[in-house]
Amino acid sequence: MKTLRRLRELRDPESFRLFGWSLLTIFAAAFLVRTRRLPSLLRYLSRPTHTDAGQKVRQEPDLRSLDRVRRYSHTIITRLLRSQHPCLLRSLVLYRYCRKHGVPAAIHYGVRSGADGLEGHSWVTLDGTPFGETEEGLRPYVAVYSYPTDESEAASQQAQFTAGCRP
Repeated sequence: MKTLRRLRELRDPESFRLFGWSLLTIFAAAFLVRTRRLPSLLRYLSRPTHTDAGQKVRQEPDLRSLDRVRRYSHTIITRLLRSQHPCLLRSLVLYRYCRKHGVPAAIHYGVRSGADGLEGHSWVTLDGTPFGETEEGLRPYVAVYSYPTDESEAASQQAQFTAGCRP
């Protein structure tokens, strides 16, 4: 039933575009995860696109589009690719979407003790708040790597974003 609702949602051209973008970005991220080290991969995903280079004014983050990218990515990864652990690719896709649209975001990787040893998880934060995750669900995880790693770089991202939003 949920899948049928999502398919109906794709009748909207913007939803269809976001679904297609999510699908292509998932395949690109899956390839890049296998061919690049994490810091290099995140720098690559953080790069401005050619259409963003000349664009000075940034819009407020469209949370509806961000949520669609998160939901579509999760559906593609779990239903189409049958992954039991979708968080890595989903986080990479969401992080790329944020960076592409000038939304200051950070991506985090954490671990917790599990039944079979350490278990990992990744998530994206917007202005320090987890997006699409609950604080309660993230509480057992200890962040071992975050990007951008430098607080001044994150503050610089936020300042550029805020300056671009002023009328």
